[in-house]
Amino acid sequence: MVLRDVAQTIIDSAIRSSLPDEAVKRALKNCRFEKKVHLVAIGKAAWQMARAAVDCIGSQIQDGIVITKYGHIKKEIPGLRLFEAGHPVPDENSCRGTEAVLKLTENLTAQDTVLFLLSGGGSALFEQPRTTLAEMQDVTRQLLA
Repeated sequence: MVLRDVAQTIIDSAIRSSLPDEAVKRALKNCRFEKKVHLVAIGKAAWQMARAAVDCIGSQIQDGIVITKYGHIKKEIPGLRLFEAGHPVPDENSCRGTEAVLKLTENLTAQDTVLFLLSGGGSALFEQPRTTLAEMQDVTRQLLA
């Protein structure tokens, strides 16, 4: 095998193993939860991570919410509510998705487990502004500039 081919094989393997869905699969590979699992996935890779979690422990997941960037939901994931929202500038759907997560988790007890999956973009996608949304959007746009 040519050295270039070996190097390419190493690079391809490293990239594959660092993908969000692969990381979730590795982390949940042998997990068995004794409590009810509520899945919350937020970020640009939220859909992929949630899909991987359902593939690994789907029968243990009672419900869940995914909040990701517009255009990042590939298809429905049974049992989960999916939200697309603004990134990098938060929008009304960012706030709606966040409110849904807060409602999902507000009455949980010690008999529940939250599997929280977070990837880049979460700071715009998971928002509950202490000011007006318009002010937050303006500040975000200024910071991005």
